[in-house]
Amino acid sequence: MKESRVRKTLVQISTLAVLMFVTYYLIMRDKDFHQVMRVLEDSSKFWLIVAFVFMGIYIFCGGWCIRVLMKPLGRHVSVWKCFKYSFIEIYFSAITPSNTGGQPMQLIYMGRDGLPKADSTVVLIAVTVLYKVAFLIITALLFLLGIGYISGPISSVWFLAVLGTVLNVALIVLLLILLFNKRLTDLILKGSIRLLGKLHIVKDVPAKLAEFEEKLSNYHRCAGFFMSHKMVVLKAFGVLALQRFALLSITLWVYFSLGIRGYTVLEILATQCLLNLCVDLMPLPGAVGISETVFLMLFTPIFTEAKIATAVLLSRGISFYVLVVVAAVVVMGIQIAGIFRGDQSREVEEPEEEADLL
Repeated sequence: MKESRVRKTLVQISTLAVLMFVTYYLIMRDKDFHQVMRVLEDSSKFWLIVAFVFMGIYIFCGGWCIRVLMKPLGRHVSVWKCFKYSFIEIYFSAITPSNTGGQPMQLIYMGRDGLPKADSTVVLIAVTVLYKVAFLIITALLFLLGIGYISGPISSVWFLAVLGTVLNVALIVLLLILLFNKRLTDLILKGSIRLLGKLHIVKDVPAKLAEFEEKLSNYHRCAGFFMSHKMVVLKAFGVLALQRFALLSITLWVYFSLGIRGYTVLEILATQCLLNLCVDLMPLPGAVGISETVFLMLFTPIFTEAKIATAVLLSRGISFYVLVVVAAVVVMGIQIAGIFRGDQSREVEEPEEEADLL
């Protein structure tokens, strides 16, 4: 079991590393490396520091939201654990397709910190729902405010934009049905399980239905939490909206750092929203490769041919690559510290049972 888990983790990390290398090669193959470095040397370090500060805000908000939602349940999450849970989510999301590994591993580590699984599950479901809603609302607002500009670049990635919109809206609708409409959930999802059983795709239908019923109860508890703590949920939504803005703003600070002018803050944020919408649910670890490709397509007119390579390296470097490396170091440190404390005799399990919980 241990060897299988280690092998799977190594494969995930290796896949991410290969994707990063190929992406770097594709970006730089027809670029002048010395020109890229000259642009970097001439950049304003003040605005790059601002970008890193906002990435710190992004990391902190991810854990702070858990703290806010845990408080009415009588559970205390320290400031350190805010960062800890965020780094865990960032690292394991980065090495798994479609960011599926982050929250299951958060659930495991929260359990090791003494937080009950039932409470942690409800909170993480709430975070998923609120984060997706915040993403779609911010995207819709920026698109409406910047429709005069965004209508141009969207034409070059219309298929990805439509696909991203459909997938995100479908996910939100599904989550809301799971939360608030038990009859429709039973009709659609339980009916689907029985149909798959008749098609011999699902072998043990009763066991799968029992597993589904247990998971569904988590969503019902989360719905009850939403109804009982409306102000807390609203506060958590505000924290997640700030987190989303912090991530969106990285490209803006890079734009200022490279000394380019001519585009408004709204136009840059709307374009970054469009990029995120296109790649948000792509089944690649960290959306590596597709994110950089769409960045080049959308932002070359803004950053110009002379500076676009530096821009994509800085923007993705700060918002993803550096972040993943730091998160990996932190997670490794958490593991080593746990071994010395003696609380890691029970190893972290692969989150197979929880992987489709959220």
